Amino acid sequence: MTQQTTTPIQSIQRATAILRSFTEREPELSVSVLSQRLELHKSTVSRILATLQTEGLVGKNPETGKYSLGLGLISLAGVALGRLSVRGVAEVHLDKLAEISRETINVAVVDGQECVSIEHIPGPQSLRYVGWIGRRMPFHATVCGRALLAYASPEERATMLSFPLTGYTAQTIVDSKTLEDTLKKTRQQGYAIVHEEFSEGFSAIAVPVFNHAGRVIAAISIAGPAFRMGRDEIISLIEPLLETTHTVSAELGHTALAPSLLKTERKRRLDLQ
Repeated sequence: MTQQTTTPIQSIQRATAILRSFTEREPELSVSVLSQRLELHKSTVSRILATLQTEGLVGKNPETGKYSLGLGLISLAGVALGRLSVRGVAEVHLDKLAEISRETINVAVVDGQECVSIEHIPGPQSLRYVGWIGRRMPFHATVCGRALLAYASPEERATMLSFPLTGYTAQTIVDSKTLEDTLKKTRQQGYAIVHEEFSEGFSAIAVPVFNHAGRVIAAISIAGPAFRMGRDEIISLIEPLLETTHTVSAELGHTALAPSLLKTERKRRLDLQ
């Protein structure tokens, strides 16, 4: 799990305060104004601004000497907005998927060394998989995490798995070689399947969501009690889930082969252990 800290880092707090000082009414501010408003010494403000400028987070007007927000913030905002757009685009399609599957639907994205749920639709049945928006989960033991890992670059995967693999149940894969083989199979199939690896008694299937650049930015899953999510049930859910993720990806600008054309091959490769 990600370690939590309760001690604020003063320099980061000051940098954040400087960035938040810029507004639509005052898009440019001088060192003197920032120093006065934030009650910081001019030299401190200048050093922080110089660092932010180096990182592209602020820019300096050579004529006035004043600073403004930099274009580097656009890329950061794009990442955050991308998550929101996934949720917004997917929302209308998830209700239909929930009706078809009658199981819990979840959408998760990468957040550091864990994946986090950004959308959750609980199944209608009394015994169901329990989750919530904001829930943080390990990559290696969860179905959405497995789908996200499978399509990450080797460098990204090394960062996402830069800690010992924790065993949550007797079924959890904790061997790196076995996990890598499973991720390879996930890429070949186009979907991930997890049986009782994170929560005993529950199984799930997940498919990645692609953006306009062809990068995986989220995963959508169907999860439920293992006795209701056997081989035949999962096979019946492959196509609805693939079609949903294909539609969401397409609306995000990704072009790909229609899932229905892959139906026979995907079913042939399904291997529940």
